[in-house]
Amino acid sequence: MATLESYRALRSHMIIASKLVGVEVWTAPGVVRPASCFIVFQIFLYFVGSAYTIIKYRHDLYYVLKILMTVGTAAVLFVKFAVNLREGEQFKKYGEDIEQELLKPYQAGTPGEVSVLSRTGRLLWLLARIWLVAISSTGVGFLLYPLLVYIIEGKLVPLFLYELPYLDWHVVELYFVNLVFQIQLYVFGSIGTVLSDFVIVMYSFYALAKADICIVHLRELRTMLADASKMADADDIAALQQKWQQCLRDHRLSTRFLNNLEHLFGLTCLAQVVTGVFTVCISMVLALLTDWYPVYLFLAATFIELSAFFVIGNLVEKKVDELYDAITSLSWYRLSLQQQKEYGFVVLRQQRPLGLTAFGFMPLNFESYMSVLKGLYQFFVLILKSIE
Repeated sequence: MATLESYRALRSHMIIASKLVGVEVWTAPGVVRPASCFIVFQIFLYFVGSAYTIIKYRHDLYYVLKILMTVGTAAVLFVKFAVNLREGEQFKKYGEDIEQELLKPYQAGTPGEVSVLSRTGRLLWLLARIWLVAISSTGVGFLLYPLLVYIIEGKLVPLFLYELPYLDWHVVELYFVNLVFQIQLYVFGSIGTVLSDFVIVMYSFYALAKADICIVHLRELRTMLADASKMADADDIAALQQKWQQCLRDHRLSTRFLNNLEHLFGLTCLAQVVTGVFTVCISMVLALLTDWYPVYLFLAATFIELSAFFVIGNLVEKKVDELYDAITSLSWYRLSLQQQKEYGFVVLRQQRPLGLTAFGFMPLNFESYMSVLKGLYQFFVLILKSIE
């Protein structure tokens, strides 16, 4: 599949999802739609129901923990919803830049350029399918639980354990009202999760692709500079100048793509890390102390989602380092005097921090990931001791 067609095909699915959850980033950025109001109302009812249930069952610790397990996910979804709605124009502009500055110019380019874009497109389609299956699996776990309990014990239990005021699910008629509300809440929540997370993945991977193309051109320039040690004619000098200008433009666009990632997703990353640690910790406690099996799928999906953010951040960090190595490995002393001055600015710019962070609090890389896991374990042990 052609790289531009692949991108547009992915975007068409995301446009449909964005219309369903009321955040039309690509068609009506920043505009509050009826679907937006519906989603906010749903989130409001969820938090009201969760607070009501926690107060009602405050003397049952495990029941409260089962409620709190999904609160973190709902909170980060609301943050993602608000960020995508507020920064809609910037999200749309980033997508247009991918199309205009990356895909259109290079999809019919050299074999190296086409290879980078094709690889990125294939990987994104694979990740989209994997993440859709991972999120859907949590729903299967929650849906099967009430069915199995009814078959084995003959009791009705809700899909999720939170209750809505004045709608007691112990009454059969109201049970199905609660069930319908919870199913559609889960469906919209899953759509929002897949959409918001995949936007981060897609934009990050295309930023990496732009950096890869810049590296390809820098290596071509390095080869030309090595050949420049021989006697060069006017055509060689002109070709070298053209390649240098191409590398300058590529580097400028690469740094802009990478900088915009932090601007668009910094707050989302912070919310994901904080709520992810909280949710994983609560889920681990429930998995250890109860036989409530839906927690296992939810724990796996949440842990994978938390880890994925650090993996993406680490990939961005490594690509920035690779770009720096490609720049510093040039035989800069063979450039003209004007080009050497420009080269100095490129090196200076490359030394400034680039990459994803948790809103500036910490970089998203494997070192930070290990620190987060250590803190998660300490939090987990603290909760266990407090329960005992």
